[in-house]
Amino acid sequence: MKARLARATQLFDTHQFEICKRTDQMFAVLMGLQWVGGIVAAYLISPRAWIGITSRTHLHVWAAIFLGSAISALPIILAITQPGKPTTRHTIGIAQMLMGALLIHVTGGRIETHFHVFGSLAFLSFYRDWRVLVPATIVVAADHFLRGVFWPQSVYGVITASEWRWLEHTGWVLFEDTFLLIAIKRSVVEMWGIADRTAEVESLNQGLEDRVEQRTHQLAAANQNLQTEVLDRKAAEAELAKQRSFLRQVIDLNPNFIFAKDRDGRFTLVNQALADAFGTSVADLLGKTDNDLTPQTEEIDHFRNDDLEVFNTLREKFIPEETITNQQGEVLWLQTVKRPILSDDGTATQILGIATDITARKKTEEALSRSEEQLRQAQKMEAVGKLAGGVAHDFNNLLTAIIGHSEMCLRRLTHEDALYSHVEQIQKAGDRAAGLTRQLLAFSRKQILQPKVIDLNSIVGDLSLMLQRLIGEDIDLMMRLAPNVGKVKADPNQVEQVLMNLAVNARDAMPNGGKLTIETSNVYLSDEFAGDHVTVASGHYVMLAVSDSGVGMDAATKARIFEPFFTTKEVGKGTGLGLSTVYGIVKQSGGSIWVYSELGSGTTFKIYLPLVADQVEQVETRRQAILKGEGTILLVEDEDVVREMVAETLKDCGYMVLIAGNGPAALDLSDEFSGEIKLMLTDVVMPQMSGRQLTEKLSPKRPSMKVLYMSGYTDDAIVHHGVLEEGTAFIGKPFSPDALVLKIGELLGASQMA
Repeated sequence: MKARLARATQLFDTHQFEICKRTDQMFAVLMGLQWVGGIVAAYLISPRAWIGITSRTHLHVWAAIFLGSAISALPIILAITQPGKPTTRHTIGIAQMLMGALLIHVTGGRIETHFHVFGSLAFLSFYRDWRVLVPATIVVAADHFLRGVFWPQSVYGVITASEWRWLEHTGWVLFEDTFLLIAIKRSVVEMWGIADRTAEVESLNQGLEDRVEQRTHQLAAANQNLQTEVLDRKAAEAELAKQRSFLRQVIDLNPNFIFAKDRDGRFTLVNQALADAFGTSVADLLGKTDNDLTPQTEEIDHFRNDDLEVFNTLREKFIPEETITNQQGEVLWLQTVKRPILSDDGTATQILGIATDITARKKTEEALSRSEEQLRQAQKMEAVGKLAGGVAHDFNNLLTAIIGHSEMCLRRLTHEDALYSHVEQIQKAGDRAAGLTRQLLAFSRKQILQPKVIDLNSIVGDLSLMLQRLIGEDIDLMMRLAPNVGKVKADPNQVEQVLMNLAVNARDAMPNGGKLTIETSNVYLSDEFAGDHVTVASGHYVMLAVSDSGVGMDAATKARIFEPFFTTKEVGKGTGLGLSTVYGIVKQSGGSIWVYSELGSGTTFKIYLPLVADQVEQVETRRQAILKGEGTILLVEDEDVVREMVAETLKDCGYMVLIAGNGPAALDLSDEFSGEIKLMLTDVVMPQMSGRQLTEKLSPKRPSMKVLYMSGYTDDAIVHHGVLEEGTAFIGKPFSPDALVLKIGELLGASQMA
């Protein structure tokens, strides 16, 4: 309260000081104007009011000038230099009343100028200080008393006046002062009220400001705390976002499929690997189910059962292998682990799954399994081939003797002889046995080939008419031969044998007719293809494909079709060597053969022969058999039955024959015989000395002697003994007497029998 009173007093004093200051400035101007007005009044009014007008300037003019300046100077100076001070306003009050007395005097005491006194008192009330009116009133009363008694004309405008008249004027002044004092009091009270209210308002404002400031400080502190909390929260959110981003990257960089599901089977978490596998985005998979990933209901049921098992048992489940088929029909193999995600109450609301894509591993395992099966098949075929090749020599020697002797018997017998038909059946049986032996050797890749650079299109084209007759009219033969097909190196006769065997096989698979298609094309077998087919090397090949629209084969049949003596035909309808012969010829020619077949969808055999850059070699036409000859032939053969049959055959044809059972004996015969030996016919593999070694010893002694090798051994044995070189003359066992004579005639150029 005291502070408020002190503040109200301060405001009141400040307000009054400002009022006094402005009033001082007003009176400074007013007194200047009054001074000028006094001079004007002294000049214009005094001469008419006072008696004794003369031509000179009236004395009152000078009084107005000098006395007015004396009265006005000090108040004006104080108003300018010390405005608002009490001494200034008291001085102004006194000076204002003196200036009024001067104006009354110079106007000759006119009543009008007395109103200047009343007006001055009213102006002095502007100070709102009753103390200013006291000296001013005293000055007025003293002025009227003194001049009213001693110089009434200067106050009342008359020469004489009552000595008490001054009291009348003083009374009017006091009357005005009474009302001015009342006004001043009211004004002061009002000023005090304003000051008090202002102090109260300021106090309230100060209190409010203090409260506002206090609240502001509180809000600032709260705001600071809030900002700190916001910054901490933002930092926490940034760190959380960073951790989430890190965890997201960890999940997305994992090549395994990572996912979480709720009890409804909806995905609540998936990683990028899972989205990529199904050609979509992470956002698109969220909320989806297995129904949106695969159209296979069996797979969906399997996944759902596994999920529910984990939810219900709260135990991990490991699935070693499972498949899922995407919308494009691609099958993915997965190895999956599913675990329950437990909440605080021990229940599982979600499960976590991690699935490893083992599709590549499964394909590798399948490819390895196929390769192992192919390797086992190749090893089995190789073992059978070795068995067939191992006995080929003995069979061929026996068959050479059987066929040779039966043919020589037939030459000596007539058709009417009772033994002719029996010997003829012996010869036919020998020929059939020789054919079976050749097929076995072909399967085992041990037969002697005469490879040439050939054009498969030409071979197929030349053989087309024969093939059509072979398969029958109810089967359509289609040729799809690629132009500019590459060249291959193979025995043309064996290629023809391959085509005929495959055509016969296709014919038998289409008992009610159908379509047989033969195709050729240039192909490149990639490393990937070679990886899937263990016996194939990558590179450029010429493909020969034979396809039929027949009954097809199951997997078990396909696995055994190239085995010798395996056949699906009835007993007596086939030897089971047709496809094994094809297999052997293709393999021995450096190629590979693969079969593609399904029951009811026909069969396709694809043969791949290596592409060569050489030019096609012309196949020579066989000349007519030369049955007669002359000259000496050195025969070297360790097998008695073969040696006797060959010697008799050569003698029958007119040749002189030197017979030796081994290499050393042949060397002795050559040394003892002084005549010319035109030809040496020698077995390749013999005890003590091979045919090649014998040739190396005899050739320097007899440079003009030609050499013809014969053998029933397989090509591996022949190579081992150094015979299979370009330009080497060779005839394989078993052979007929006519074939032997023809071969010798070709070498010696003997005359042809008429």
